Amino acid sequence: MPGKRARRHSSQLSELERGLIMGMKTARWSTCRVTGQVDRSECAVRNCWEQWTQEVTHERKTGSVANRNTTRREDRSIVRQALVDPTVTRSTIRSDVGIGIVSQTISRHLAEANLKSKRPFRALSLTLEHRQLCLQWCQARSMWNVTDWQRVVFL
Repeated sequence: MPGKRARRHSSQLSELERGLIMGMKTARWSTCRVTGQVDRSECAVRNCWEQWTQEVTHERKTGSVANRNTTRREDRSIVRQALVDPTVTRSTIRSDVGIGIVSQTISRHLAEANLKSKRPFRALSLTLEHRQLCLQWCQARSMWNVTDWQRVVFL
C-alpha cells in the first residue's frame, strides 16, 4: 500500500533498519537509493541519519511524557472562564478550578483552544473638544522661535 509507506517515520524504524540506514549512508549511498533498499520514506531515512550525525547514536530516545494534572472537564472549565470574561487572570482561573495547577498549564490550555492574550487599549481616544483645544494650543504657539520653546518643559 503506497499510503502506508509514507506514514512510517524514523521513530518506527527497527534496530536492524536503523543499522542498515547508517551503513548505507556511511558508504555514501544517496537517500533515494537507501529508501528503495529499506522500503521507508525519504523523510524517515533523513531524520534517522540526522539524528545519528548529531548525537552519534541511532537508538531512539525514550522520552518522558508528562502526566496530565487536569481532567477534560477542568480543561473545559478553564476555557469557558476565559471565553465568558476575557479580562480574567490566570490566578483567578487557578483559584476557580480548585486544584493545584501552575499558570503555564492554564496558558497551554488556552493556547490549545486558540485563545490568545490581548493587551488592553491604554490610550483613550480624543473627543472633539480635546482635539479643538489641542489645535488652539498649537495655533497660539505657531509663531514661536527657538528661545520661546526652550522655556517650555515637556513631561
